[in-house]
Amino acid sequence: MTGPPRVDPRDVIVVGGGPAGAAVAIFLRQHGREVLLLDEARFPRDKVCGEAVSPEAWRLLAALGVDGAVRMLAPHPLHGMAVTAPDGTCFRGDYRGAPRPGFAVRRERLDRVLLDRAREAGVDVREGTKVSGLLMREGTVVGVTAANGRGAEALPARLVIGADGRRSVVARRLGLLREHPRLRKFAVRGYWEGMEALEERGEMHGGGGGYCGVAPLSATRANVTFVLDRRDMAPAGDGLERFYRRTLRRWPRIAERLARSTLLSPPRAIGPLALEASRVSAPGALLVGDAAGFYDPFTGEGVTLALRSAEIAAAVADRCLRAQSSDGLREYDRARHAATRHKFRFNRLLQVVVGHPRLANAAARRFVQRPDLADRLVSIAGDFVPARSALGPSFLLELLGLC
Repeated sequence: MTGPPRVDPRDVIVVGGGPAGAAVAIFLRQHGREVLLLDEARFPRDKVCGEAVSPEAWRLLAALGVDGAVRMLAPHPLHGMAVTAPDGTCFRGDYRGAPRPGFAVRRERLDRVLLDRAREAGVDVREGTKVSGLLMREGTVVGVTAANGRGAEALPARLVIGADGRRSVVARRLGLLREHPRLRKFAVRGYWEGMEALEERGEMHGGGGGYCGVAPLSATRANVTFVLDRRDMAPAGDGLERFYRRTLRRWPRIAERLARSTLLSPPRAIGPLALEASRVSAPGALLVGDAAGFYDPFTGEGVTLALRSAEIAAAVADRCLRAQSSDGLREYDRARHAATRHKFRFNRLLQVVVGHPRLANAAARRFVQRPDLADRLVSIAGDFVPARSALGPSFLLELLGLC
């Protein structure tokens, strides 16, 4: 039997139990905050994702107290990346100088570990609870409305954090999230057993009207995900698995290695990928993870970005709760922008190169000639070398062979 509904507000309600939601909840508990976390799903649940995680994630996982539990999952180590240009030119780059390699692991396993850690930290976690709207008072978010099969409930909070992904109820109710006006790309993911020539590095293959990534989950098992423009997805209406298998032929070097492999389950698609948030804070609310915008993180930093944004958001939230004012929440916009702006510019630059085959081929040939530049590029993608080092004239001149 349940007691009467609670009327006094909790410190924080977090909407969404993925990496960003679980992480911000844990960080807030480390500040001594009372946190309620709500997620519509029941864990473990599948999540379409490239599943390659950059080396910088280990620092954040350690801060959350979950790095040991992640190591117990025996994730496949990734010591760098191999990139194949449309003409077949392939260069490899290593995460040189990283304290630990990156890794690849199924999201359903990683997310469950993070959510279990949130429970251990004292977060009130409620799975199977769908948030349908926000409680507002004089333009300020003061809670959420939610339902778990026993009817709707109003849940008050001093602060609401939207970590509910690309279709965020929190962000959309506040009018902060929209699809990118030009970038309309979709991803299709499949799991394969018996893939040949897998290494301890992620792979990216250009050409084919998009690109295809390979994240090795073991010596023989891999996540193979390709990304295409929306206009190229029309044939998927005749059957996603047939479309997925047929489209993989656009990357012959991948198709050859899958010829004797087994597709373990029906593929899944997601899109459009690119979303923009006009702000990541509002009176009484913050956005973290994909709810704060999603920009096709094909270099493997999606999970790391989610954890980093959670770390920043928790620090700002705690300061505002101590001050008993939401006036300082805009500091999160500034802090998150400062932490991510160079990496987002770096990603956009890579998107331009990937989208122009002749440019991608020329860049790949240069990286073959200069393995040190390849290592630097891959290390920036791994989030432990500042992205601004690739945006200045020195790196570009070296890439062009002018110095």
